[in-house]
Amino acid sequence: MPRKDLEASSNGRTADFGSAYEGSNPSASTSAPEQARPAGRAANHRAEVKTLPLPGRFLLAPIGPLPRGTIPAISVALQEIFGSPAEPIPPQVKPEFAFNKDRRQYHSTAVLRRLEALRPRGSDAPVLGVVDVDLFVPDQPFVFGESDRDARSALVSVFRLKGCDGLPVSPERLAHRARVEAAHATGHLLGLSHCGDLRCVMFLAHSPADSDRKGEGLCGACRSAMGRP
Repeated sequence: MPRKDLEASSNGRTADFGSAYEGSNPSASTSAPEQARPAGRAANHRAEVKTLPLPGRFLLAPIGPLPRGTIPAISVALQEIFGSPAEPIPPQVKPEFAFNKDRRQYHSTAVLRRLEALRPRGSDAPVLGVVDVDLFVPDQPFVFGESDRDARSALVSVFRLKGCDGLPVSPERLAHRARVEAAHATGHLLGLSHCGDLRCVMFLAHSPADSDRKGEGLCGACRSAMGRP
């Protein structure tokens, strides 16, 4: 069960929650998750875990249909932010095995468990799955994504990054949101926690508007934690 303070958990798993008003589960709470915006923390609160060495490469797994250009955009962003190439691997089918018919959503942890098996034998490259379905974990309306540091696997969805207010989102804005949230999930894989700098990709986005405000990079404190110049 993800911790309610949303920081990197001791078992290496982190789920990122959005604002509850966007939740599509009609029986879900309409209030934001408790302690979603902790008060009194330093602007760049670091994780309680040591960051991992930067990998030689990342593996990108497209899962089901995605908006055009999503994977190339994320690949470029990961290399620019973390300095390692991101290589697409063969596309996977839409994760119907994770669909919950009562919630009409997809269980993110069930999808996350399958990602580790996509890593080539003998490789320790982190795997980032990218999907366009509405993800959830129990007791929460929805999640933007989930990361498991110990399994070196992460998942991010563009579903809610497209917005839920009926207004069209430009391809450029959607690509920006996908880049920063994919980088956010990857940062968790490498041991980074949430950051209080709203321009940093490690800032916890509660809505697509938060993603819009992020810059496409790490703040100085997060770069330092990763050993990046």
